Amino acid sequence: MLEKDTLLGLFKQKLLLLTLAILIATIVLAIIIQPISVLVIGIGIPAASIAGITFLLTWTPPKPIPKPSKLGIKVNPNEIVADGKSTSTITIELLDKEGKPMPALVDTGVRLTATKGRLEKQEIKIPKEKDKETTFLMSSTDSGPVTLSADATGLKSISITLNFVEKKRFCMHCGTLMPFRSTRCPKCGQAPPAGVDTRVCKNCGAVIPIVAKFCSECGAGQPGQVG
Repeated sequence: MLEKDTLLGLFKQKLLLLTLAILIATIVLAIIIQPISVLVIGIGIPAASIAGITFLLTWTPPKPIPKPSKLGIKVNPNEIVADGKSTSTITIELLDKEGKPMPALVDTGVRLTATKGRLEKQEIKIPKEKDKETTFLMSSTDSGPVTLSADATGLKSISITLNFVEKKRFCMHCGTLMPFRSTRCPKCGQAPPAGVDTRVCKNCGAVIPIVAKFCSECGAGQPGQVG
């Protein structure tokens, strides 16, 4: 099969030969019948035709200005503790059709939604000539998957999933791992000790009641209190 460029070249060649033949025939006719009027028409029309056809065959339309076509989301980390205070950094990106970063032509507003937790901002602005902007999501105390979505006018929207994992909590009386929201230990039945006097866990550095036998954060036994 002939290449596209080869076919186009043959077409141009035949077209020009045809136009030249018409021009020659018109000149001959003009000389025989009406030398002046037919000659003007006969030369002008083919010449204009050649110029117009040449322009159409060689004209290349201007390339459109590249612009972003969709959004991208990155989260770090994609798994955080469901303690109501842990955060994940969210990066919103502008991408071209191939998924490559593409700077904004104008300031671009992006709307954010999350099924759990609290967003720092529900709408962010990616400045002109920038391709990304960051914000953060703070966890709730509800564990489980979280759907994070972003959309903007004229761009393909995107949704991703991250996870809020249940916070570890240990009974400060017996060291048993227990649900974060439990008010009493499922093993020993006691409630977490209260009091204003505290100390620092030697294992993880968490601040716990001075009477605690085990650290509520890491479960390590506390010196002088085990038994």
